[in-house]
Amino acid sequence: MTASIAPAGAVVRALDAARSIRLGAYVLSDGAVRRALERAGDRGADVAVTLAGEPFAGAAAATFGARAAQAARRELEAHHVRVRVAGAGEPTLHFKGAAIDGEAYLDDRNWTDDGADTVLRTSDAKALATVAAALDGVASPAGALATDKPAALRDEAAAIANGSGDRIDVESETFGRSAVSKALYDRLAGGAHVRLLVTAREADAASGTAERAALDRLAGAGAVVRVCANAEKLCVAGDRAWAGSANATYTFGPTLDWGFASRDPALVAGIEAAFERNWNAGRAYVA
Repeated sequence: MTASIAPAGAVVRALDAARSIRLGAYVLSDGAVRRALERAGDRGADVAVTLAGEPFAGAAAATFGARAAQAARRELEAHHVRVRVAGAGEPTLHFKGAAIDGEAYLDDRNWTDDGADTVLRTSDAKALATVAAALDGVASPAGALATDKPAALRDEAAAIANGSGDRIDVESETFGRSAVSKALYDRLAGGAHVRLLVTAREADAASGTAERAALDRLAGAGAVVRVCANAEKLCVAGDRAWAGSANATYTFGPTLDWGFASRDPALVAGIEAAFERNWNAGRAYVA
């Protein structure tokens, strides 16, 4: 399966020209993608959106997330968009992907307007089927594109473990207990040079939180850690790369996410460039 990094604005341009659209989001804010979906519905395109109904965090955040999903649903349906909010009994939807007129788009953040997302694009038929299944609540744990969170993180860990050379760059919102952190410890023990980039929201939390403890342990093992405003989910280890929407933490329960592992030199270089851009914009983490 081959994929490339979509240029900035590609998703909105595709939505504005599309006749058939299926899109999923954890939270769909009132931004450029949502407005493009509304325009598509208004001009008569076949548009279907799946939203997460119950976010991960505590009761207050879950209530807020549910209200946000319902508000987005009302707005979209007013523009002739079919909306399904994933309900109780389904895997948690943390998946951000779309099938637009025969092309699949996979976003590592949440269809944001700040230009800091890495979006993969592919016309591979299996990828399109995998995206469609995920939007119906069915995870695919095998293949280059995994939409089951543990499987996606195992693929990221495999890239870390098996990548050539001794330099490893990983970016995530969080670094908790997972296959990824175990692979990082193993490579650090073997003398690899590891750079980690984490979101400030987690790294700046009060001392003693699980996230700070995890970062302190990794820094103590030799990793160089930096903090950025809004982390992506990226990994480059020598000749291997991985991108996804799955955070490098343990799984709370059945979760639809995505991860894409590749050894394509162009994609490896593109993901490394995205990491380097974010690394240069970050600041040092103080353990």
